[in-house]
Amino acid sequence: MKRLLVAVLFLSAFAAEHAWPQPRTKLNIVYPAISGINAALWFAAETRAFEKHGLEVKLIYIPTALQVTRVVLTGDSQIAFSGGTPVVNAVLGGADLVFIGGVANVPAFYMMALPEIKSVADLKGKAVGVTRFGSSTDFAMRYLLLKQGLNPDKDVTVLQLGGMPELAAALSKRLIAAAPLSAPTHIRARSAGAQPLIDLAKAGVYFPHTAVITTRGYLKTNREIVVSFFKGYSEGIQRFLQDKATAKKIIQQYTRDSADDIIEATYQYSVDYIVRPPFANREGIVETLKLSTVPEASKANPDHFIDNSVVKGLEEQGFFRQIGMTR
Repeated sequence: MKRLLVAVLFLSAFAAEHAWPQPRTKLNIVYPAISGINAALWFAAETRAFEKHGLEVKLIYIPTALQVTRVVLTGDSQIAFSGGTPVVNAVLGGADLVFIGGVANVPAFYMMALPEIKSVADLKGKAVGVTRFGSSTDFAMRYLLLKQGLNPDKDVTVLQLGGMPELAAALSKRLIAAAPLSAPTHIRARSAGAQPLIDLAKAGVYFPHTAVITTRGYLKTNREIVVSFFKGYSEGIQRFLQDKATAKKIIQQYTRDSADDIIEATYQYSVDYIVRPPFANREGIVETLKLSTVPEASKANPDHFIDNSVVKGLEEQGFFRQIGMTR
């Protein structure tokens, strides 16, 4: 009997030592900007937070939120970070997209302008820049102009220029008078002579600046994978806050900037605006619907665009409390 027991224990130990590793689920996660808003996602990927929860994550940069939504709808990206306006408009058009989490729930942009522009009113008759029509930068620009009594379609010329680096370059060349920029690009623009006109994040409005999206079909059939994603991402956020030195190295890696003042400002920008726990925000959808040019927007129910059930479930299970994350 003793020999049999020893043999069983030996075989069990051997099997444990030589067991085949469980295959990880592969996810392509798209993000739309080289911005500190996405820094916690970079951190989670680089520190293998997702692997702990059985995921093999590949990050893909696509510099327009509109294109991000298309990639998710084709299934080439299962979960993505995206600006809110293209998602809302796509859903109004019948697309199977849904907000499942929040990354930044306010328009976290600095409106940067040429030195001679002292107020929003000074933009009348000038050209201003956005990344793409329908993007978060487009929403922010239009919201600010409307709030100050200017008509975005008549009083200024709105140019779509690509990504954040292109906006900063256009400002430095004086091709545009103003543009909404996030960190670290706003610091580069300031170094080239642009001045901050207003911090849009403090304008008192909610907006899905960046949110976590997927399709309802994917959420229904792969719910546990989505749960694992939010566990890895949330742990990434928490470690990002606790390990500033590593966080700054990863920001430097993704922004390809070595100036410490830029890296420091980008880190602080991330800390200030990244949502934790990562709930999507209903009020932001309401604001987006108000500015939407899609006819169906006026009658749409904001709750139709959001499914916070995964994040809510993790909160109810005490997951966020366990990792030290509180509202």
